[in-house]
Amino acid sequence: MNREAAADMDTADLEQQLAKGQALLRVGDVRRAGELGAGMLERFPQSTSAYEFMGDVLLLGGDSAKARAHFKRALELEPANADAERKFASALLNLSQSELDRRMAQSLAAGSVIAPPRDPERSRNAVVAALLFPGLGQLYNRQYAKGLTVFVAAAVGLMLLFNGLVVGPWGRVTREAGDTPLSFSEQMRLVGLVIAAMATWYKLLLLLGLLGFLTVYAYCIYDAYTVAHAQFARGKGRG
Repeated sequence: MNREAAADMDTADLEQQLAKGQALLRVGDVRRAGELGAGMLERFPQSTSAYEFMGDVLLLGGDSAKARAHFKRALELEPANADAERKFASALLNLSQSELDRRMAQSLAAGSVIAPPRDPERSRNAVVAALLFPGLGQLYNRQYAKGLTVFVAAAVGLMLLFNGLVVGPWGRVTREAGDTPLSFSEQMRLVGLVIAAMATWYKLLLLLGLLGFLTVYAYCIYDAYTVAHAQFARGKGRG
């Protein structure tokens, strides 16, 4: 048997073993998949696919550190492997809680504190929810009482501001114009005059209300992000 034929047989055997391993992972048999992966690495020590597979097994088994090592080895063997690079990055973000506790204990013993890893997807989702409307980020983080309170208060405040800055002045212009047709630009000019003619204390009240709403809006975004990060660090994130 020539060398090329032997290489083809090895490749076919490796693909068969990988398919069998993936089938084991699909049914949740991590132990047997791990045994199969160890055998593949012994037979094919230069196979990127074998290291990737073993990394998948270890990650599912909760050993993020060893999973990262296998994905890193796959990248060393094939630097252009985008799939291995993605899995390596994923393993960095999936530290098990026991590993977090161990690292924190080691850090405290050394007299320093390490920051827990961030979960960008969860934090991003919380920020997006908070950007949509105040309180939604808190609801996403399961802070139901806080989220509902902020949502209702912000909704009421926004309606009052809208009434004071838009509905009220526009309604006055419409009433005073009567049946006289006005272009949109004329209506906007008259609305501006109505707002300018408002009492100083009323304009100040509207300004304070607007600043208050924007402050709550900004705080809710910050709070949603920090709480989502803290929940992930405690192992309570939804994933």
